[in-house]
Formats: sequence, structure tokens, C-alpha cells
Amino acid sequence: MKPRSIVQDQNLLFNSRLSVQLNPKHELLRLAGVIDWQQLETEFLPLFSEGAGHPPLPIRLACGLMILQHMFNVSDERVVEAWVENPYWQAFCGYDFLQWEFPAHPTSLTRWRNRLGTQGVEKLLQLSISVALRTKTVTPTELSKVISDTTVMPKAVTHPVDAKLIRRSIERIVRPAKAAGIHLKRTFERVATWALKDYLRLMHGKKIRKAQKPLKKLRRYLGKLLKELDPHLEKCPQPLLRDMVIGAKLLLQTKEDKNKIYSCHEPQVSCIAKGKAHKPYEFGSKANIILTEQKGIVLSMTTHLGNPYDGHLLAQSKRNAEINGRTAIKRILVDRGFRGHEVEAAEVLVSYRKGLSKHLKRALRRRQAIEPWIGHMKQDGKLGRCYLKGVVGDQIHATLVAVAHNFRTILRKLRLFCVKIFGWIRRVLLPGSEKIELLTRLCTILWRHLRESRWQICYFFAHE
Repeated sequence: MKPRSIVQDQNLLFNSRLSVQLNPKHELLRLAGVIDWQQLETEFLPLFSEGAGHPPLPIRLACGLMILQHMFNVSDERVVEAWVENPYWQAFCGYDFLQWEFPAHPTSLTRWRNRLGTQGVEKLLQLSISVALRTKTVTPTELSKVISDTTVMPKAVTHPVDAKLIRRSIERIVRPAKAAGIHLKRTFERVATWALKDYLRLMHGKKIRKAQKPLKKLRRYLGKLLKELDPHLEKCPQPLLRDMVIGAKLLLQTKEDKNKIYSCHEPQVSCIAKGKAHKPYEFGSKANIILTEQKGIVLSMTTHLGNPYDGHLLAQSKRNAEINGRTAIKRILVDRGFRGHEVEAAEVLVSYRKGLSKHLKRALRRRQAIEPWIGHMKQDGKLGRCYLKGVVGDQIHATLVAVAHNFRTILRKLRLFCVKIFGWIRRVLLPGSEKIELLTRLCTILWRHLRESRWQICYFFAHE
């Protein structure tokens, strides 16, 4: 069934409207007025079909909740609760009267993410870039000069321990086997729990050799369980077969193997070493980010399985960034992890590269700006931990993080930090003076071009 539109209750017609009570200069209201919500409805309407059934949420409400969730780093449950408490969030999602009830069940956001898919959230990223251009947060020429880097997006998995993985595999095999009506002589669940406790107790006391005995018991229990299920392979359901394959791989893998299983419910998780002292290894997927040099607007964020070489990801990310920004990229600043790989129609500047001109060396200093932006995405956004399932969930989560980062940057642009300062100057320092306009323009230049060279200020005084 097609999504329903936002309909205000007729009983609220005599109540005060949010558009009258709220501050029209608030950054969320100004952002909502700049976003082309009609374009989103046109883009996402073909995803639904006509027919009987419960109508889905309004497109603006669902997209607004997902944007707010990642902008303010809250969960599905919390964004629905905070939406009722915050009238600015309700006005951002298109409601003109204060709502007292939850807009939707938190699980509706999961269904909407699955419905949109990777292509749908990519359209949200394109929308955020167009809004940044419309609000002059970034200029079209800045989209042609970008920075690229990779980071690890950790997955919501526990630290992998062989004994824990084997015990979890036994549990995941026994449960669907009972549901499928397969009779098992022994499930080994109770004795496997005892063996796991013995293993953890001995490992905590640094008795590594003695801990190998309960670990061998766990391996033997899992092997007997898989052997007992061999005659029933033909009538095993697909989830049970998948868990049996994971359990068999857990028995065969060794410490030196590649592409190991680190989680039973997320077997695609990879172990990536980034050289950090406080966190030598991270378990998740690699994300490649491309954003603009000056303002940090994300043009592309892609996730990849395993631990591929950074240079192999540059060409694909560049194509995605050009499609999203609708601008050809001319220069890319990268670190030494991208050495040896060039892309077509773009200049790739690698850190610590010799033989560059002074202009390019000065431009290459800007490459380090991507590091704090990645830190903000992990701390302020949701890049620090991905809770969505599977490879598709990784890509959807990473793209929504990029969308939220762009909208947070736009909100900072829309906030009027200088209004109070300039008003205080007009009222207190120089009342009635003709130099107010000159002083205001000077403060504007100092605010916007704080990091630029001094000759711009000298040029301003020379022409006044």
C-alpha cells in the first residue's frame, strides 16, 4: 500500500500551531525549510505498490526520524521517545500541532531501512549535498577538491574467544534443530556451559595449559553434534545448514588461518589491525570516506569486506563521489596507504611525496583535516559501532552516518553565532557611529578567514 500523507487531527484546529509558537530562526526549522521533501516522496514512492494492507509511515516522517537518529546519536527506541518530547523535532518531520503519542513503533525504522536499501539511503546522501550547496555551506568549486581516507567501522560483536564461539555455535544449532523436529540424542548444552566456565576460570588464572582440556571438550561436543545431524541434511532448513557450516569452520580453523569466523551471527566480520596502541585490533568492516577539503562535506562512504588495500578502493569511491556531488573531482589528497594507485582525470597527492611545488605542499597539509572529522563521526555520530545486520546493513549504516555528518555541518552553518556579537557592538561600543558597517565587515572577514593569510585583511583596509 502507498504511504499515507501527514494529516492533522481536525480536533486540533483551534489549538496553537507550532509554526506560531516555535522560534522561526531555529536551525532545525530553517533546515526543514531548505530540504526538498517533495523530491524525497517522488523518489521513494515507487518502492511501494497499490493494494490492501496497512499503510506505511509518511515518507517525510520516516526519513526525518532516521536523519534525527543519526544526527543526535540515539537508538531507534530513543529517537521515538525524544520525538514526542521535542516540538522542534516534530516540526522538522512536518507536524504543525504538538503530538502526544509515539509517531511509530521503533521496529518501523528497521523495516524502512530494509525497504530503502543501499540505493535509497544513497539518495538521502545526494539530498544532503544539494542542501549544503543551497545553504552555501559548500561551494560547487569545493566539490572538485577532496580528501580520501579509510577507517574501521566496528561491528556489534563481542571479543572473539574460541570457547565462547563454540558454545554459541552449539546453542545456535540445537535451537533450530528442535524447531525442525529433528530428534537429538544429546544436545550438549548443559555440559558445554560447564566446560566454558572451566575454560574462562583457568584462563583468568593464567593457567593456559590446563585450559586446553575444557576447550578440547567443547570441540568434541560440537563435533559429535554435527556428526549426529549428518543423516538429516536433506530435511534441514536453510538457517540450520548455515549454522552447521559455521560450526564446522570453527572446528577446522587455526590461529594462523585467514578469513576466520569471529562471530556466529555475523560471520562476515573481519579482524583489521590499524596500529593503535589502545586498540590493536578492531572487528568490523573497512569504510572508505571521501569528503571536501575545506568544509568536510561527505561525498561518498563505502564499506568493504575483509581488509583490502586502500589504493584499490580509490577509483570506486571517486566514481560514487562524482555521482553524488554531480561534479568532476580534480584533486584527491591521500595518505601513504594509497601509494602506487592513480585514478583517471584526477590528481592524487600522497603525503610526504617529494618533488612537489610549494603550492601543492601547502595544499597537502590539509589532508590531516579528515582525521578529526572521522573522530566526530565516531563520537558524535554512530560510526563507532554498527548494529545493523549483514553486509547490506554495514553499507546502509555508513551512508546514514555520512548523511547525518553533512546535516550537522549544515546546522552549524545555520546557527547565528555572530548575531549577538554584532548586536552588542552596535548597542554598546559604537552607538550611532558611522563605523559600525566597517567594523561589522571586518569582524565577518576575521570570522570567515581566520586561517587565511594576512594579505586579505591588508587588501580590505587598502580599498576602504
